Amino acid sequence: MHRLRSLVPSANYLFCFEAAARRRSFTAAAQELNVSQPAVSKTIRLLEEATGLKLFRRERSRLELTADGDRLYKETQAAFDHLHMVISSMQKKHSNDVVRVSFSSSFVQLWLLPRLKDFKAKHPDVSLRIEESSRDDHDLVEEDIDLSARLGKGNWPGVHAWHFVNEEVLPVCSPDYLKDHAPIREPIDLLQHTLLNFEERHRSRLGWREWLERHSVPMARLKQDFVFTDALGSVEAAVLGQGIALGWKHLVDAHIKAGRLVFPLTDSYRSGQAIHIIMPAQRPPKRGAELFRDWLIEQSADADTPSPDNP
Repeated sequence: MHRLRSLVPSANYLFCFEAAARRRSFTAAAQELNVSQPAVSKTIRLLEEATGLKLFRRERSRLELTADGDRLYKETQAAFDHLHMVISSMQKKHSNDVVRVSFSSSFVQLWLLPRLKDFKAKHPDVSLRIEESSRDDHDLVEEDIDLSARLGKGNWPGVHAWHFVNEEVLPVCSPDYLKDHAPIREPIDLLQHTLLNFEERHRSRLGWREWLERHSVPMARLKQDFVFTDALGSVEAAVLGQGIALGWKHLVDAHIKAGRLVFPLTDSYRSGQAIHIIMPAQRPPKRGAELFRDWLIEQSADADTPSPDNP
């Protein structure tokens, strides 16, 4: 117990005294503190009894401070002002650790959410505002985004970029789908199956036509039974056994490890590009954003290893 407690049994005594001394009125202090005037009068009496000091006197119907009261008022105000400054600065510091991040819905749902518990355990003071976006070409400063991800070579103007994971794309399907349908021994066999397509309006990503062409599969026309507006939809449809989707290795890794998805072929496509973590270069980074960036890169280490059957 702090030794001040032996002189002032309750901190409320000081709040009440400060209001009464500043307003020079028990009635005005009561209104400010949302209590009754008798309650203020009683609290001041208890404070005077506890300290052995006479703090107020009445002169011509006006409440005035005694010399002791004036000194205590000045010291109390200074102490309150100092505490207010300290707490406000601490709150401001922590408000700077509200980090606004923007990723594709597939990255958020398939990669980030299963790992967020680890980040929060390591950095409980950092708050994340997570936006699922259909675009990669954000103006980070204009849109007030602290951190995002982008596919490419990592040499974009106006941003700092850190390598996250190399792009590697493989077909994926559920074990039940693979068991119940014709065998898949080489890429051309995929044309006999239901291929789950997606077309993202504001993001350029590899599709089935490009993947098959890169594996020398000739086709006049690609059958499109299902077309999703986001890669996430095609992957989730594959989990439900509705066909074969293209899976970015780092995104489907959790489904593969859990046995919800399998690779029907070991053939993959590596574009030579990489996903990069990006932050705006025009402003100093928030501490929380740096912590989140470092954690993302640390978590990506095992996702960037080659597939076991495709070194």
